[in-house]
Amino acid sequence: MTTGQRVAQKRKELGLSQEALGEKLGVSRQSIYKWESDSALPEVEKLVALSRLFGVSVGWLLGVEEGAAPSGGELTAEQLALVEKIAARYAPKPRLSPRRLAAVKVSAAAAALCLCLVLWGFYRKMDRLNQHYYFLQADITEVQRSVDERINSVSNRMETLFREQNAVTADYGTCLVDVDLSASSAIFRVYAVPKNYTEGMRAEFYEANGSPCQVLTVREGPGQRFEADLECGLMEELSLCADFIYPDGSRQTQILDHYEGLYGQTFPNVRAELSLNQREAGNGLLLSGDGVQERVYLDYGPPSSEGGLTVAEVQSARVGLFKNRKLVDWAVFQTVPGAVEEATSALTGAQWAALDALRDHGGSGTKSYQILPVSFPEGETAVEPGDVLETALVIRDVYGRTAVRAWKAYGLDGTQGVLTELDRDPPDAYPGDWMLKDGSSICAPPLDSTK
Repeated sequence: MTTGQRVAQKRKELGLSQEALGEKLGVSRQSIYKWESDSALPEVEKLVALSRLFGVSVGWLLGVEEGAAPSGGELTAEQLALVEKIAARYAPKPRLSPRRLAAVKVSAAAAALCLCLVLWGFYRKMDRLNQHYYFLQADITEVQRSVDERINSVSNRMETLFREQNAVTADYGTCLVDVDLSASSAIFRVYAVPKNYTEGMRAEFYEANGSPCQVLTVREGPGQRFEADLECGLMEELSLCADFIYPDGSRQTQILDHYEGLYGQTFPNVRAELSLNQREAGNGLLLSGDGVQERVYLDYGPPSSEGGLTVAEVQSARVGLFKNRKLVDWAVFQTVPGAVEEATSALTGAQWAALDALRDHGGSGTKSYQILPVSFPEGETAVEPGDVLETALVIRDVYGRTAVRAWKAYGLDGTQGVLTELDRDPPDAYPGDWMLKDGSSICAPPLDSTK
């Protein structure tokens, strides 16, 4: 068993996701993945932290010891066996009187015990040294964090001052009033007070990132304050702006607020993870599937409370393999007792809810992941340098909206003919340029498995 496999085993025994383990250790989820896939080895301080969290020795994690270190000063069964073995070696071959033989055995056992205690003391000293090293690293990290916070604080103050000096408004603000999932739209209430008011000027409010935007009302309130209600299409990024239009036709623009992730927050925060790392792509061909059962991890993130957005009910869910955002094949979900009674390429809303209920961990909470058995149809996929392969969870809600939850991306390592993980941030949930096999949008109903 490799170091990565041992870390993964202990993490799953504790019911932790890779993200949760990363938070406990102060590292990214990507680092945990690299450890568990043996593409990177944890640093010394992280090995010490892992050994403490899992209750095992560093030697066991590295594979140089078969068992975990004892938790107290008492000898383990293995150490007692070692004592007996050493005693047997030192036993004299000529026959001795029973009393003398007993004395020799006692002496040999005592010597072996002393040796074990010396070794145990050495181990404890090494453990203390590791602790000191770990605490030293923690202090260094804390100092670095403090310095970074001071730098960021100064930077933020300078940015705020710069904005104030260049703002065309004396006051402004926005508020998310309501979300209509059936229309995939959001209603905002905005206001702006011009810094330099001129009699007869007016204001226009709009969304600057291309979201469909309808101005419901515009009114001029007391204190030279312009107000409006806007209905904007739900997208991952929205920028609300105001233009002040003066009697001579000149304009001044002010960005009022920027919203991120509104669309994705109305879907379950779940990503599908099926590792493609180190899969062979010999002669530029990847075996996309051979009917062999694999495991896909559904990783559940915490629900967002920003704006109190409602999460839509799931109508169907699929997991697909995509090349350059175009579908290669849908995975086939195998049976899961109590949730999925027969193999299917699309989970129904009822099956999704049943799987979610199975995540209950003995009544003490919910696990942050779900493991599902899947398989891909037989087939080969041509892969060239520059191609990006991803596994993604495609969710359709009861309003007919679609979200795509992708996690890791992989590209071809031309020197070894295998896929390697690409260093990039996960995409947002907006379906954007994701396509079916025939090149149509992933949003095109219905999600036919033949496309």
